[in-house]
Amino acid sequence: MIQVENISIDEAKQEVTVSAVIEDVVLTYAGSHYDPPEYGPALCTTTFSADCVDVNNEKELQEFLKSVCDWEWEVVDDSDYYDDYPYS
Repeated sequence: MIQVENISIDEAKQEVTVSAVIEDVVLTYAGSHYDPPEYGPALCTTTFSADCVDVNNEKELQEFLKSVCDWEWEVVDDSDYYDDYPYS
């Protein structure tokens, strides 16, 4: 994980949703006969139960996020990011 962007807590469902920049999750170069494929960072989200950690303790939550790296991260589709850019 490179950087946590957002943490939201759904009290009713007892779920925590985290948005973070994760390294090596999107293909940036498909590779060739001479070079291996290359992967780069992307904004991703994941959701987990609030029972796993004390969500009111920010330091504990940050440590928990750093310690668990085998979550199933979902890449955020930002393909329309520049659609509203005035000079496109």
